[in-house]
Amino acid sequence: MGKEKAGFLTPKAIGNRIKAKGLQKLRWYCQMCNKQCRDENGFKCHCMSESHQRQMQMFSENSGRYMDEFSVAFEEGVLEIIAR
Repeated sequence: MGKEKAGFLTPKAIGNRIKAKGLQKLRWYCQMCNKQCRDENGFKCHCMSESHQRQMQMFSENSGRYMDEFSVAFEEGVLEIIAR
């Protein structure tokens, strides 16, 4: 008697279906790393990761450059939407 298959309602199966859908609503998104997380726990784990910490260190050393890049990207996006 082995494990019984729990079916499509297991957390793993639900996660796989969500992942298969592609891009979801950007509720848990790290703009510094351009990374989308599926839930709060994933976002929390990402924020504790070494790669995120490196990105934040780079930002703190040269925040003006990053803010300028974000501002330019925002302005271009707004102007593109207005031009439609």
